[in-house]
Amino acid sequence: MPSVNNIKLTIGGPESTPGDPVARTHVIPVRGLPGLDKAAERAEDPAITGENMAVGEYFMADSVGGGIPLAVRPCAGIGKLLKSCLGTEATPVQVAACIRIRYKGTEASCKLVANTTADTLASSIGDKGSEIADNNFGTSGSIDLTALDTDTVGELVTEIDGYTDYECEKLFGEDSVDAGEIIDITAVQAKGMWAYVWFSSADSGIYAHIFTVDLGNDERDTYSIQKDGFQDNFLYAGCVVNTFSLSAALKAMVEAECDNLGFTEAGSQSASSLTLEDVNPLVFQQGSFSLGTKEYTYIRNHSLAFNNNHNAEGYGQGSSSRQYHQKGKFEASGDCQLRLDADSYAERAKAFDGSLIALSFYYKGKVVTANIPELMLIELPYCTINEPAWPENAGVIDIKLGFRVLKPKGTIYNEPVKITLLTKDSAAY
Repeated sequence: MPSVNNIKLTIGGPESTPGDPVARTHVIPVRGLPGLDKAAERAEDPAITGENMAVGEYFMADSVGGGIPLAVRPCAGIGKLLKSCLGTEATPVQVAACIRIRYKGTEASCKLVANTTADTLASSIGDKGSEIADNNFGTSGSIDLTALDTDTVGELVTEIDGYTDYECEKLFGEDSVDAGEIIDITAVQAKGMWAYVWFSSADSGIYAHIFTVDLGNDERDTYSIQKDGFQDNFLYAGCVVNTFSLSAALKAMVEAECDNLGFTEAGSQSASSLTLEDVNPLVFQQGSFSLGTKEYTYIRNHSLAFNNNHNAEGYGQGSSSRQYHQKGKFEASGDCQLRLDADSYAERAKAFDGSLIALSFYYKGKVVTANIPELMLIELPYCTINEPAWPENAGVIDIKLGFRVLKPKGTIYNEPVKITLLTKDSAAY
């Protein structure tokens, strides 16, 4: 008799031609029964015969799709789903360390630029789009990453953290990492938000997979997903992620759900022999959540949802199955429940003044090598606050803040959505 504990989902792709199945290469970590299936759409015969009853029902189309409950961890199965959801992944690069920097001064903008060829990290401040070098940052606004006092990551963090109007801390990596191995940054904002700065490695074996949202006209990549353990084994081709939602709560593991649209189902597949990578789940207490310039230690829970708003009616003549995907307007939103205090209460005002606020959070898994952990980092630099509420929590009052992710007008330096996974996989997803 089929058991829930014997189900397995595997994924391969992206497909070269949407709908043409490819070999499955990785396991998707699920935490329950997937809803991914083929449903029949039928219609009643409209003929009225005077006998007060329907005379027939006919098959019109099939619909491949459904949700997958995910046990989140930094692994290829999650990475492929994120790529299908957001659309763009940079070439993976080996990393050795990551630091984050925040500007606390009064200027409207702080632009950081990193140049790995010149071995420099520079900061400019002022009005957005016309910043000038900050003389409080290094020499004339630039730090020489080969200089004796700033040529390692540990020294660099100490140096920047001591500057007027700056805060800096190491996210992971050894203090001895060569600061000259900084990864290029064209421009990133450090006012009112954390700016994450990465350092490369030639041999760490840990790769940063960086996903950003594709807002152009290209359709999302499709993947082949196999579902084993349902009396038969089924292969779904042409699968694209329509929605991806993530949630985390106190004393729990990070969870997610993705909803998919696909083209076809094929049964009688050979059971997959793939196994899940040796990667730990992400746990709430091993994370960090920042809203604007404040890191909130006392956060109860938070959620985040992406929606591609695909047209589900991608049908045509000659086939009963869906034949094409057509994405709509990309949307992202979520909420967070915080302990009510002066800092969290102050965030409520942003719901009424229309100001933007940055949000970032990360979860670390096990340390793999050289103080480098498995990691998921999410950066949402342009959010509005909405729907503030006062939920009760075991007899005390919390504050709950909804947020919506935007791509604002004018000069911006950051991607509106950026997700980084650290895994052992060298190939893009």
